[in-house]
Amino acid sequence: MNIVIVRWILSLGAIATLAVYLLLTFTSPNTHISSAVQDQSRSLNQSTIALVTPIPPVQLTPDEISIAKLGMQLFLDPNLSSNGRVSCESCHHIFSNGAEDIKVSKGVKGNGVRNSPTVFNIAHNSRFFWDGRASSLESQMDGPVHNPLEMNTNWQKISDYVASVSDYKVKFTKYFDGKINEANIKASLKSFMVALDTPDAPFDLYLDGNKSALPAAAQNGWKKFQDLGCIICHQGTNVGGNLFQKFGNVNSTGEQEKDLGRYNVTGVESDKGVFRVPSLRNVANTAPYFHDGRAQTLESAIVTMARVQLGRDLDATTILELTAFLNALTAPPPPILEELLP
Repeated sequence: MNIVIVRWILSLGAIATLAVYLLLTFTSPNTHISSAVQDQSRSLNQSTIALVTPIPPVQLTPDEISIAKLGMQLFLDPNLSSNGRVSCESCHHIFSNGAEDIKVSKGVKGNGVRNSPTVFNIAHNSRFFWDGRASSLESQMDGPVHNPLEMNTNWQKISDYVASVSDYKVKFTKYFDGKINEANIKASLKSFMVALDTPDAPFDLYLDGNKSALPAAAQNGWKKFQDLGCIICHQGTNVGGNLFQKFGNVNSTGEQEKDLGRYNVTGVESDKGVFRVPSLRNVANTAPYFHDGRAQTLESAIVTMARVQLGRDLDATTILELTAFLNALTAPPPPILEELLP
């Protein structure tokens, strides 16, 4: 079965589980809950942990490491763009946060229109771009390559350039029988990108049984993350990255929204303002936030999400505890980089 379909089925199952949990645990302040219901609620609350799983360690064979090195070389090469100045790394800084610290990135012909998401842990997403228009890494690569505001080129020109570089020719001869084409260039890039996992965040260690890995504030934040319903959308290995949601689902954002999100892809009226739910992995390091980079701090992003998605005004303690939990999703840089660097 197609992996994307499997992930959607798992996501729908997760949402169903959470719906039952929220239904059973929602009561007014004066409502008495029976001990049986309380026990069942506690059981369901424990089951929500299964909705988020740790990032696994990356293990590559020697041949896979070699192809990933080739992919990294391509990823870092600005000559793949039409002006020879914009590489994949220009917008996705692999030696810092996998993203960029500005609202929108600058490409060959000017500024883009959306914030660059991190490339770290990208293998655990099933949809790509803020509007989710790509369902595979291979098709995702077409976006920046063809976009005039990004690399402003095409795969034939990239293939011709790669074929003109002796070092590339040697490596493609060794790993791809000398065939330098779109498919093999994409395969090299993908081999590198899917290796950019960041395991061993404090939260992952906590999920693996080390309860002391999270400070008390972060543990409280994790509980509130579940109780508030954040986990309904931000779930899976990447704590997001696989579902869609309307930005301003409960309350208006209070701004005149110019980006119609997924509507630009589908033309469906109900998709206006709908975006892919972003991963929260390493989120403390990837400001600014949202599709247009409007939120400069994690705290302001939390306040905005609570207001427009949940219809809630959070107290200061809750904001601090949620911030502590989100910081616990920060992991060391991708370990594979140490193996791939010369």
